[in-house]
Amino acid sequence: MPDQHWERMDALSGAIVRLLKRVDQIEERLIRIEAELRIERVAEPEPPPPAIQEAAPLALPPLALPPLAPTPAPKPQLETRLGLAWANRIGAITVILAVAFAFKHAVDNEWIGPAGRVILGVLAGFAAIGFADRSWRAGNKIYAQGICGAGVSILYLSFFAAFGFYQLVPLALAFALMVAAVAMAGALALRYDAMAIAALALAGGYATPILLSTGEDRPWILFSYMFLLNIGALAVARRRQWTFLEGLAIAGTFLLYGGWFADRFASDKRLPAAVFAILFYAMFAISPLWIVAILAQAAAMIVAVPLWSDTPAGYLPFTLGLAVSGLAIADRRNWPALSQVTFVAFWLAYGGLFSEYSRTNPPIGVCLFLLTAGFLLFLSWLPWRMLVRRITPVRQDFLLFAINGAAYFGYAYVLLDRDYHAWLGLFAVAVAAIHLAAGYHLWQSMPEESRDDRPVMLALGIALCFLTLAAPIQFAGFRITVAWALEGAAITWIALRFSPVRMQWGGLAVFALVLLRLYGIDSWIYPDPLAYSFLANQRFLTFVAAAGSMWFSAWCIGQGVRALAVYVAGHVALLWSLVLEVAGYGARTATPENLYSFQSATISILAAAYAVLLIAAGAVKGSALNRGLGLGLIAIVFIKLYLFDVWLMSWFYRIVAFGVLGALLLLTSYLYSRYRESVDGWWKKDA
Repeated sequence: MPDQHWERMDALSGAIVRLLKRVDQIEERLIRIEAELRIERVAEPEPPPPAIQEAAPLALPPLALPPLAPTPAPKPQLETRLGLAWANRIGAITVILAVAFAFKHAVDNEWIGPAGRVILGVLAGFAAIGFADRSWRAGNKIYAQGICGAGVSILYLSFFAAFGFYQLVPLALAFALMVAAVAMAGALALRYDAMAIAALALAGGYATPILLSTGEDRPWILFSYMFLLNIGALAVARRRQWTFLEGLAIAGTFLLYGGWFADRFASDKRLPAAVFAILFYAMFAISPLWIVAILAQAAAMIVAVPLWSDTPAGYLPFTLGLAVSGLAIADRRNWPALSQVTFVAFWLAYGGLFSEYSRTNPPIGVCLFLLTAGFLLFLSWLPWRMLVRRITPVRQDFLLFAINGAAYFGYAYVLLDRDYHAWLGLFAVAVAAIHLAAGYHLWQSMPEESRDDRPVMLALGIALCFLTLAAPIQFAGFRITVAWALEGAAITWIALRFSPVRMQWGGLAVFALVLLRLYGIDSWIYPDPLAYSFLANQRFLTFVAAAGSMWFSAWCIGQGVRALAVYVAGHVALLWSLVLEVAGYGARTATPENLYSFQSATISILAAAYAVLLIAAGAVKGSALNRGLGLGLIAIVFIKLYLFDVWLMSWFYRIVAFGVLGALLLLTSYLYSRYRESVDGWWKKDA
């Protein structure tokens, strides 16, 4: 009896201890929940004084608390992974090799006949699979995976040996048995949740056509088998999130399809090759893995070239459909890299096709239609993303928009140059107009409060490049410079009309090209001074057109450093053309011994007269800029006169130069004296 009493006391003490621990755990959980919900704890009231008479116990309802979050299972240590998983896999492979060696030894010594060897292999395979299932149900899951993989491999190899080594069964039966082994391996992989077994089964599935090949070509059967195998592999991979299987599937498809295409493809087998190329592309292009989708897109475009090298009518819808599909998937998944791969693959594939056509006369109409369709498709990518999808474009989108026109024009130029070279300049203008229209549409479609001018400026910049390129393509000689000068003026006017200030820099860049061409090429188009008339010649017309365009641009810009630079450049161009005319007139009229003196004196007088005209124009219009330019030019002329001309000219031209320049200087002084008050007023107004 005392022993029972002490046993009851021990049990009661243990229960009390467990209850206190449970209370502490509940208290900690309440504190943690209140901290997460940011609930301030209310101070606990002081306990009432103990009652003299003990109150009856109060029955409280059970406290409902949320279940504790499951503690994540600790990751296995390195030692566990090595001793369990890797040792298991390596051991399974070792067992497979041991069985293979044993079979070889038995064959070499003729211990067992062919049928016996196959039967033993099948029995060993099923025995290993059964033992693996028993181990898995006993809780040894990783161990069971290795044994199962070994059993499936032995079974698969036994079925292959029955046909490939011993010819015990026909081809159809061997194929069915090997496919059944692959299917069983897939089912076991799902049962054991073992990606390694699934990968083993998939590798065996892709190896089956190679192992059972008899040299006979049956593309419909081969590709249908690959298609069904891919469906199963991708279904398992996407259901269990086994991404490695998708990579293995696309690699196996590349291996089998590419090997067949390189060795067996002919024009009479184009239909199965094209049909299954589209099906394989479709199943991999919708992969949740962007790298798989990119590989599928690139591979399909590459296959298109040899597939349709002699049939452009088939190449056109095939590649355009792939391009549309690639852009649609890139837009749906928001994968900029896929849009770039689609763009690059399309233009590179066309380059490969055109290299095939270059051996003969390429079909210009079909090729140009394909190029134009692709160009318009990729041109619409940026407006689609911005205006329809309302997505802020990224750098890849701008890059695609910028390179698209260059790729299109480059291929079209090569295609049309031989027969339609005279129209290529107009073609460049048309490409520029399309980009201008795209930029204008973007500008008008975007709301003013959130208008992004980057794509608009990019479109205008591309159009500017094509307009600049059109001049040397369509024209020759001085016409190029005139076209560029008019283009610069037009760009500046557009910038004034639509107020994109940065666009003015495009006009300045064109005028920089104009100046380089004026002084590098157009100034020397008349090496013989007798080959042209004074002022009535192409060179002077070119310089006048350039100066007028620059002055018009300066008027459009209005104020600032850019306007000043263009305005001064216009005066420099006009003055330089007059200097060339005077120098040429002297070369035609002066004697050789007086040529330098004549040219130096007339150039100095011309520059001084030009300076006086600038000052007079500044006085009439109240322009301090013109007056300042005139005074600066006079200073340059007199520096030249006193430092060089006085020592190098003959006495007659020295007298003429000093006399005329002195008179012009006195005239300038008189003008400033006569209109002194007005000049002071103008300066105050300008200030």
